[in-house]
Amino acid sequence: MKVVYEADQQRAAVYDQGQLIGQCVYEDKGDHWIITTTKVDPAYGGQGLGRQLVDAVVAAARKQGVKLRATCSYAVKVLAKPGYKDLH
Repeated sequence: MKVVYEADQQRAAVYDQGQLIGQCVYEDKGDHWIITTTKVDPAYGGQGLGRQLVDAVVAAARKQGVKLRATCSYAVKVLAKPGYKDLH
């Protein structure tokens, strides 16, 4: 499985042999991004893919110097953990 950041689609996506099995989508609001959805195919649950997707968006936000917010309940929980305070 491969997690990739796709700036043109405003998301991080995970693929299994070329098939999209999950994504973390955000909206670009200029000085900040809002993560709206994090989904992984239930057949791939429990492998930490959701966290990897959020972390891929986090890495891109840090690289571009933008803050992150989330309306996605999963991403809200991740961003509340230690190590993400610089994004608020």
